[in-house]
Amino acid sequence: MPDRPAHPYHPTAVIVGAPEVGEDTWVGPFVLLDGSGGLVIGSGCDISAGAQIYSHTTVRRCVSGRRYEDVDRAATFIGDRTHVGAGAVVLMGVRIGSECVVGAGAVVTHDVPDRTCVVGVPARVVGRIDPDTGLIS
Repeated sequence: MPDRPAHPYHPTAVIVGAPEVGEDTWVGPFVLLDGSGGLVIGSGCDISAGAQIYSHTTVRRCVSGRRYEDVDRAATFIGDRTHVGAGAVVLMGVRIGSECVVGAGAVVTHDVPDRTCVVGVPARVVGRIDPDTGLIS
């Protein structure tokens, strides 16, 4: 396996580019953080095992038989104190607010407002977060 640059997260996490990750954010095993198009993750977040957060896509390049030569990139943003569940995928250009919950296995294709819980494929809103109790209603 090729050497990867050192980072302060789980040793199996893969970090691409130079994402900005806030203080006291935990990044679990087998996580992929793609900062190649710009990635900001706030403070106090938990990024659970196997989550993938992207800031690029090669779809147009691939399906065009490489006639479209570019790799599309767009910055992705996750606010403070947000939990990204195990195996969740956040696609490029998405903005997830602060104090959110992204359920395990969710695929986030659109922006998520502050204090919102999303689950499913594609991710959909199933509740709001009470910041005082942390409960979902």
